Amino acid sequence: MQYLIVDFEFTFYKKKIGRPQGFFPEIIEVGAVKISDNDLNSSAKLQAFVKPHFYPKQAIEAMDFCMISPADMKKALPFSTMLNKLASMYDSENTYFVTWGGNDFQVLDECCRKHQMNNPITKSSVIDISEAHRLWVHNANTLSLKAAAESLNISMDGIWHTAYDDADNTSKILCALLKAGWTPELFFKSVEEKIQARRLKQYAKLKQKYGFIANVS
Repeated sequence: MQYLIVDFEFTFYKKKIGRPQGFFPEIIEVGAVKISDNDLNSSAKLQAFVKPHFYPKQAIEAMDFCMISPADMKKALPFSTMLNKLASMYDSENTYFVTWGGNDFQVLDECCRKHQMNNPITKSSVIDISEAHRLWVHNANTLSLKAAAESLNISMDGIWHTAYDDADNTSKILCALLKAGWTPELFFKSVEEKIQARRLKQYAKLKQKYGFIANVS
């Protein structure tokens, strides 16, 4: 199997007023590293800036936060071009899509809908490695990328909150977990157990409220 480790930087709007109607986060930078579980060596890399199509004026704050300059944006790719490059690195039959946290896939999925394009990434292949790490080390809460790296004695490189460096550092944590015996199957099993627990909880609430057995599948 292959692992495509991806990090997106995207726009945000934190002000209490002035939020444009329909605003949603747009990807402004992508970083990706692809590795094989055979040798855990990198087989492909991607770093690119991405043009915000719908709300370019609202991208300035996020660009400042991510240290993306106007000169960088002059080299930025259209969203469709970035998506095609990402899709070329991903095969749904043998690739896991790995992110630190759940936001990256959600933002990608929404951007694809807004651009009326198919998302090439299947949800069933997505691994939130921050959650996988939390379960592996038995923490109550997920850690930041930096804190998780420190807990595993992993030396981090590059600059925080830049897409490629964050993807590369996430790949180091993934490799550390794989070397320690963690497997994707453990993550997907935990996801299924959480889904089942929610279903049982919903079932109990409905039965208590209405006094009959409800279908919660």
